[in-house]
Amino acid sequence: MNEIKFYMKKELATVDSNASVFSATELMGERRIGAIFVSENGKIVGVFSETDLARKVVSKKKDPEKVKITEVMSQPIISLDQESLMMTAFLKMQKENIRHLGVTKDGKIIGVLSIRDVANYYVVKFSPS
Repeated sequence: MNEIKFYMKKELATVDSNASVFSATELMGERRIGAIFVSENGKIVGVFSETDLARKVVSKKKDPEKVKITEVMSQPIISLDQESLMMTAFLKMQKENIRHLGVTKDGKIIGVLSIRDVANYYVVKFSPS
């Protein structure tokens, strides 16, 4: 049970590509999540994270209500297949300097794995019984 499919979040939070950064962050706040996927015509086209907010909006003094999410989202989405091991996911996140990883099945995003999920996995795995 070391595959990422056992630890990912299956409920994808998405926002339409026409949404503003403000509406995306509002949804992120309500759901208490650090990243949200951006969809266009039913297809996931990018991801927007707290890091994107800090680096591409706030630090540039842009108005979140006026900036379209597609202007500041990250793409392509960095992902791994659901059968990949947690160690592989951790190394991928470290290499790419990201905290959220798309999880795929047959090339389609079906979930998200956060650095928090990875940390929880290792805490449980190495905690004394």
